[in-house]
Parts: sequence; C-alpha cells; structure tokens
Amino acid sequence: MDMKTEKDIEEMLDNVKIPSDEEVEAAGVRFDRRLRRVRMRRRIIWSGSSVAAVLCCGFVFASLWVHEKEEMPEATKVVSVIKMDHEFAVPTLILADGNSLNLKEKKMDSIVQKSNIQIANNHIMYDTARTAREIAYNTLIIPAGFTYNVTLADGTEVTLNAGSRLKYPEEFVGDLREVELSGEAYFNVTKSGQPFEVNIDGSKIRVYGTRFNVKGRQQKTVETVLIEGKIGFKSPGRDEIQVIPGEQVAYNVGSGDIKVERVDVQYATAWLNNVFRYRDKSLNLVLEDISTWYGVEFETRTELARIEVTMNLSKETPIDEVIQFLEEMTDCKFIKERGHYIVK
Repeated sequence: MDMKTEKDIEEMLDNVKIPSDEEVEAAGVRFDRRLRRVRMRRRIIWSGSSVAAVLCCGFVFASLWVHEKEEMPEATKVVSVIKMDHEFAVPTLILADGNSLNLKEKKMDSIVQKSNIQIANNHIMYDTARTAREIAYNTLIIPAGFTYNVTLADGTEVTLNAGSRLKYPEEFVGDLREVELSGEAYFNVTKSGQPFEVNIDGSKIRVYGTRFNVKGRQQKTVETVLIEGKIGFKSPGRDEIQVIPGEQVAYNVGSGDIKVERVDVQYATAWLNNVFRYRDKSLNLVLEDISTWYGVEFETRTELARIEVTMNLSKETPIDEVIQFLEEMTDCKFIKERGHYIVK
C-alpha cells in the first residue's frame, strides 16, 4: 500500500475547489426553498423518485448547484403577456349553418335533433349512416377550465384540452379525412383507406391509424408526440418527417426549425388525467398551460424561460395555491394587478 507523503497531501489539497461563501449561501437558500416545497403536500402528487431525490440531500444540493443559470443582462429582458381568449365561457359547438350550441345546457336543441349529432356526458358523436353530398363543417370550441370529447363520423376519437378549437366535417367526403386544430388535442385515429390529416399553424400531420398528442403554443411552436402507430410531420418547404412511437416533433413556426427527440409520453398526456406534470420544463411554458386552464393572464419576462420547473399537481388545485407553489419553487414573485399576474 502506497503511503502519501506530506508533500503529496498538500498537492491534493491545493487541487480541491472550495466554493466561495457567496456560492455556499446561495446554494443553501435554494436548498431551503426546495425543503419548504416538500412541505406543501396538499393536492400535490409526489412520485417515488421525487421523494427519493429530496431525501438524498447531497444529490439535491448538487443538482441545484448545476442548474443555476447566469443572470441575463437587463437590456435583454423583454416583457411578454400570456393571454387567454375569453370569447366563450362554456364549451360551444358552431354548426355548419352558423347556429351555435351551448354544450353545458341539459336540454337538447331541436337543431341538433334534426341532424346526425348526439350529445351526452361531455361527448359529441356523429352518426355515420348519412351520406353527405357536400361537406358541412362544425367547429368545437373549448374555453378555460374544460376538456371535451368528440367522436368523428369515421369513428376517430378526439379529446380537446382547454383553450382549443377543432374544425371538422360532419361526414368525411372524398379521398382525404382532414381537420383543423388550434390549441391541444389527443387523437385516436381510426384506420381507413382515406388518409387522415391534422392542420395546425401551417403544418400538417399525416396519420396512418394511430394515437398521438398535438399542441400548438402561443409562442408559435407545435409539439407533436406519437404514442402509438405512425405519423408523418410536414412543415412548409420541408420534406415529411416520419415519427416513431415515443418521439416528439417540435416545430418553430417563426424560424421553421424542427427538432425530433425521444420523450417520456406520460408528460405529454398528463392533462388527460387532470394533472399538470412537468420535468425540467421552462417556467414560461408552464405558465402558458396554467393560463389556458384557469383563464388568467401573466405578464412575464424572457429570462423566465431559463427557469426550469418540475412538478406534479392536480388541475383541481385553486389558482392561489398554484401561484403559492410556484413561488416556493422559484425565485419569482407573482403580483396580482388588475386581474392578471405580473411575474418578477
């Protein structure tokens, strides 16, 4: 066994990096904030891995240190507002003739009774027995605080998240089944000889009998996650990209950039289980989802995109508790002013 000389020991000590007092104090503050977050158990769903991470103090301390981000220069800070469309207060179906139907009313409208539409228990279903001579489009609009299901004439099942619109024909006619989406929806597409396409923000998703989630964000990005089957993603001026299960295609509408990566699909579909679930998600994107669900607006700054959030929270949690939770997790303050939140 080699014996270390006094000189060897001194050289080893010289190579050890000792953090400054300021670094230790900053990390301690962040660690204390993480511990306070653990105490907020009410309506918070913890996974076993999250608890284990909190118990392993050394690991938590190290991860907080590694993910610390540099402060952005003041000149680069730009204010943006995450807004909600408040035109409709309840799920609404706009029929081909322009008439609209409040889907929360218990009494069935006579207009619907005369058509091929059945409505019950937050679900619209279309009768496929009719043979349409021309295409008649309906538009389903889902405001803040709601989700809704629709079974299209070909048997395709769609679930729409809050803040979404789906335009579709009462019956598919011709060689192509085509719908237009704004917002977020989960599709379970029925296999058919007719290709199925989803149009969203100028891009097209060609479906070959499959299950997938697609989300168009306010920040002009489209995120498509394939759960099962096969899809092709087509953006303007580019060849179609083939996607396999477990992959996400992220398309930036402004720049045209496309990123394909493996993801954990449970995070993309957590909203179907009435849960906000994120792992290392940009705070700006989390706030967009919260805005869409609760119908509130946030005034944010660009540097918030550098803050990453991991959480698992029921969507039944009151908005005040959600805000408190986010303040406990981050360095941010949420100031309520004239009906919206200013994030600092």
